[in-house]
Amino acid sequence: MKGLPYMFSRRVRFWLVVGLLISNLGVGILSLFFLRSVNQRYALLFERSIPVVNNLRTLTRELGAVQRLARRVVDPSHEPAWKELPPLMADTSTRAHAHALDISNAELFKTTPHVSAIVDMSRDYDAKVDHFLELIRGGKLAEAHNYNVEILRPTYDNYQITLDGAADYVESQGNNLRDRYTQDSRFFGGLLLAFAGWPVIAAGVAVFVLALLIITLLVTIFAPEFGWSKRGPGGSNPPVK
Repeated sequence: MKGLPYMFSRRVRFWLVVGLLISNLGVGILSLFFLRSVNQRYALLFERSIPVVNNLRTLTRELGAVQRLARRVVDPSHEPAWKELPPLMADTSTRAHAHALDISNAELFKTTPHVSAIVDMSRDYDAKVDHFLELIRGGKLAEAHNYNVEILRPTYDNYQITLDGAADYVESQGNNLRDRYTQDSRFFGGLLLAFAGWPVIAAGVAVFVLALLIITLLVTIFAPEFGWSKRGPGGSNPPVK
């Protein structure tokens, strides 16, 4: 009989250790799935946004080069290699148009108004560049200068505004993902703490139950009129003999 409490204590310790191991294993598995999900989200955003950002930067740089060439083309008096500028301007405009199409076909911009805006602005600007070069080839430098100031440059500015809107959209997608990651991290962190701290919660519940039993016992001993010893099975006091 003396060994029975000892065996019971060993069994309790054994199952307690097993429960702790299982809980730690569960926390590890949940953490692994959470980190994998976060990595997949960031990898997806990285794969979808980085090429778009690079193309946006390249397109902005090429459009700026086109406008600088337009300013140099209409002032051939200070340009020794003036004849090489119009073909270079046409080639740069063609490459910019190709980058604009690549950006419009990006997965990140699907089902957004940025696709049509970029395509329309690219087509419009490319057509205006062709008209500007036609004026240059026809020797109409003064008319080409006015066309650059009044039409081509404002179209370029509107094009840049459209690209800025697309860049802001890419940035907003990153910010939204960061906010979702922060919220998920807080929720998952609290869940893990609650799951990993179940022994503390169980100990607290045991202490509460023990305290309740002790209080009930004390009330029964020192204030029996508030206890249950005088109440029958039906909840009423026993009859007086």
